[in-house]
Amino acid sequence: MITLILIQLNLIAMSALIFTSYKLVHAHKHYKFKDSPANNLQVKDLPSVSVCLPARNETGSMTECLESVLASDYPKIEIIVLDDESSDNTSNLIKAFAHSGVRFVQGSPLPDGWLGKNYALHTLMEEASGQYILFMDVDTRLSVSTISKLVDHAVATGHGMVSVIPQRYDTYRPSAWLGTLRFFWEIVLGSARRPGSSAALWMVKRRALEEMQGFAPLHDQVQPEAYIARDFVSKDSYSLVVSNESLGVSFAKKWSSQVESSRRMLLPTFYNSTASAFVGGGIILSIILSQAAWVVLAIEGNWPLFAVEFLLGIMLAGVAIGYFRLAWKSRWIVGVIFAPIVAWQELLLLVSSAVGYKTGTITWKGRPIKRPTKKSMVDI
Repeated sequence: MITLILIQLNLIAMSALIFTSYKLVHAHKHYKFKDSPANNLQVKDLPSVSVCLPARNETGSMTECLESVLASDYPKIEIIVLDDESSDNTSNLIKAFAHSGVRFVQGSPLPDGWLGKNYALHTLMEEASGQYILFMDVDTRLSVSTISKLVDHAVATGHGMVSVIPQRYDTYRPSAWLGTLRFFWEIVLGSARRPGSSAALWMVKRRALEEMQGFAPLHDQVQPEAYIARDFVSKDSYSLVVSNESLGVSFAKKWSSQVESSRRMLLPTFYNSTASAFVGGGIILSIILSQAAWVVLAIEGNWPLFAVEFLLGIMLAGVAIGYFRLAWKSRWIVGVIFAPIVAWQELLLLVSSAVGYKTGTITWKGRPIKRPTKKSMVDI
């Protein structure tokens, strides 16, 4: 009976690992950022870019984030930061950068039915004047040439939206070793119809976003950028790129903040379906448990099945190497070592996300988030 169960788990695990391996190979080939030829436009002809940051209780990250944006070599940017009713010193930190050209916008009370971040993004869109809007999270960091290279990429491809998955630079910290797999799912679950996207940093043509009525149709969606990406990909006008040292987009986030973000985003990542979330959890579990079967099979002397488990272990290590070499700037071997622990953690977070939406305990920056009803789900 145990042997039969293990065979079934192995078949599921093998299928999942083959599929994941294919997606990671595809990501290395097609998503990893490649420098585009310089557009050679005169400064007066360059598209203007509005860098827009929604912020709520961000005293720990705000200064470093704004300093990285202000260091940009792109000549035509405006920087707008909206303080979404912070209860700490965030607003004063933003205002302290006024002399450097940072524009402060005071957030207003939420209209009924809106998520806080979505309303902040919509307000920032209305305040922006650039031809492109670069939305970014406060825990995202840019290099000096990031914006210039993104504009070159957009001009070269003709794409109206570019979404960037950041790399992890602080790989010497436990918060990285035990980090969640937030961007792993965007790479693996992305498809031609439902492309992966990134809330950490994305750039979009302002006029095109306004023509979509901004974030109003997506006021209660946890990942509005994912739905916007679907609209652009249907017009062959969308790029998903994974940052590298050349593009220089990174992020640094505490472990506790990563956990909160994962609980909020995992169920929507699985198409807001509890059934899909548990299928995903079942696949993770089948991979984990099949490795744990080594001991049982060794004791029983079932060497043929032990050899299969050993092969799966090698495949799992290969998947981990493929992902962490893509997602981390350095020390990727540490990520591979901690991968089994991270897999268990992700399984628990996936279950926690599904249960949290069911029980109404999911929050964002202290505000409760309701699971969008089917009637309000937008399928662009």
